[in-house]
Amino acid sequence: MKVDMKFCLHQTNDAVRLRAVISISIFMIYKSLGAPSSTEAPPSSAAPNCVTQFFMNPENFTQVVLQRPTDIHARTPTSSPELGILLTEDPSLTKPDATIYNVGRARNSASFSFNCNIRRSNGAFPSFNTVFTFQIRTITPYNMSGDGIAFAITTDADPPLNSSGRFLGLMQEHPEERTQRIVFLEFDSFQNGEVGFNDPSASHIGINKGNMSSVMLRDTSDPSDPLYLYANYTITAWLSYNSSENVIRVWATNNSASSERPANPILVLQKINLTQYFENHNHTDVYAVITAASGNNSQNTILRNWNLTIEIQSERTRDLDLRRLYLLLLLLPVLFVALAAYRMRGAKQRKLIGKRIAVLEVASKPVHRYKYFELKRATQSFRSDFIIGRGGFSIVYKGLLPDGNLVAIKRMRDGFADADLIAKEVQIISKIEHRNLLRLEGWCFEAGETLLVFKYMPNGSLDSYLHGEKRKSGYVLRSKTRIQIIRDVAAALEYLHHCLEECVLHRDVKAANVLLTEDMEAKLGDFGLARLGPHNEIFTTLPMGTPGYVAPEVHTGQVTEKTDVYSFGVLVIEIACGERPLDPYSSTYSRLVDRVWLYHSKGSIMGVLDPSLMQEMTTQSDAATDTKGVDEELKKWKCVLHLGLTCCQASPSARPDMRKVLKALEDFEIMEAPRSWTLYPGENFSSAGRMSSDASSSTISQYFSVLSYKEDRS
Repeated sequence: MKVDMKFCLHQTNDAVRLRAVISISIFMIYKSLGAPSSTEAPPSSAAPNCVTQFFMNPENFTQVVLQRPTDIHARTPTSSPELGILLTEDPSLTKPDATIYNVGRARNSASFSFNCNIRRSNGAFPSFNTVFTFQIRTITPYNMSGDGIAFAITTDADPPLNSSGRFLGLMQEHPEERTQRIVFLEFDSFQNGEVGFNDPSASHIGINKGNMSSVMLRDTSDPSDPLYLYANYTITAWLSYNSSENVIRVWATNNSASSERPANPILVLQKINLTQYFENHNHTDVYAVITAASGNNSQNTILRNWNLTIEIQSERTRDLDLRRLYLLLLLLPVLFVALAAYRMRGAKQRKLIGKRIAVLEVASKPVHRYKYFELKRATQSFRSDFIIGRGGFSIVYKGLLPDGNLVAIKRMRDGFADADLIAKEVQIISKIEHRNLLRLEGWCFEAGETLLVFKYMPNGSLDSYLHGEKRKSGYVLRSKTRIQIIRDVAAALEYLHHCLEECVLHRDVKAANVLLTEDMEAKLGDFGLARLGPHNEIFTTLPMGTPGYVAPEVHTGQVTEKTDVYSFGVLVIEIACGERPLDPYSSTYSRLVDRVWLYHSKGSIMGVLDPSLMQEMTTQSDAATDTKGVDEELKKWKCVLHLGLTCCQASPSARPDMRKVLKALEDFEIMEAPRSWTLYPGENFSSAGRMSSDASSSTISQYFSVLSYKEDRS
């Protein structure tokens, strides 16, 4: 019984045109929503659809105004290239007669007009970013210093009167005197218990709006905290306001650990709309300031650098936005109609896919069906360092399931495009059970992805031991291990060809598809090209397989179980010789089987054995008093080589079936090698195009000039 599993999603011309309409509409809408155009003028001061930036460092104070209140005998902040700006000072660290109850403030020298500059022409308060580095120096015990430093957006051009100490130079002591609008980030080094304060400790960070009670806090009073304010750390802080999201985010780091912005913010304040907050007041200007203050307790507060970046939008940009809006209104109906048509077509496709998945589930019972997220998590989102193999149609990942089991996850390259191939593979593998065939543990057909789950083989593929990393690292397969691998593969093919209700053709037997368990037992896998059919039936099919392993009749589209026998013969000779099936650079014959037959024709077939095998047997012979065991081993390899040549004969009818092959390996019967042979000259192969012998499964359509070569025996 055959099950029709073809469910590739063929794209019609209508679907292609529909996708084109949707793609163009989305692109035009994207451009209309503000994507930069190559024809638009770059940002400039004349047409300021750009960012305005203010920068201060110890070598450049020209953009900074240093301020102090006028109601107290406070010192004006001082600056130096070596230090930065000393906003407040501790008498015990500087001058004994230094003023206490002090305020020091740094402000950008150019004010930002609320109606013209700082507020965008579309009416919204702009997004902005600031970063500043400071140091609080103190030698006093915890909560005996004061009072902290803050970054603020405020309507006060100068420090308010009576704002020293706990008010940080931001607002007056008495609430009835306060008229300013202000939002600020504070690094507070004194715990105040008065009404209007909610200080959790003498070392904390907070976001405040309109008063001294923080709406968002982080307590840093633990001396091990990297932002502890009594450790004389140099700290860098970042603050970002997003006007479209109405969110303030704050990051901070101790510069002794890193000067880069951390990945995660320490404070996030949502639903803070500065447009609404600053809209209704009697002031026309707002200012960005950094301020520090001290009271009866003092500290050195040093501002080392400061950067402020603010968005500004021009009238020209506003006109451009209107044009984009008109374009958007024109395109939306087109996109709506196209999406509606696409959804109708997608619904039909989803219905079809659902039916096909149901068929696949029936065909694959009782194999477990995994959720896509389970396999994605098992491979840590298909990380590249989890890759353990690649094929023409797939990439294989190592995965760890929640139950602790290691698995190999085969991920098809083109998702649904390979659905027919995968359905065939699942249908075949789920019905077979043999110790030398790789067992399907599960599958997934979801989210545009097709994945197959197999038991993880810790020793990888046979190819890596013959030619790959294992061989290069010095690991050599021993004689007995190689012969057992040959037997295992033969047993697997014999089962596929003769022990099932329908004959299963593998069609891609090669070293890369032979996987090895911890005990070096071979398991034949990758049924991506396999085919079901009656025994001894000839199939007409596209020529597929892997170069070097493909039987001659495949090029004419004729495939039987003898095609697998040919590939097995190539694999046998490859294991015996330790060489790849094809050598496109050979000066004589590209195919390994041709070179082996030539050795046989000269009566020296044992000369093709892998030198490491000969060395192993020579060592055993030197160490043994009785060489009978070595002679038996050599006889086994002669049997293997003759068997390989017999399986690789050009005529399918001349090849033995897998039952005879398996019996010959069990009895180590030396079959008579072919007397005649069809050779393929290396130069003709090269002219047809060089192909890597470890290439992935692919279509082959190469025709060679054939040279008949008769063995001349007496």
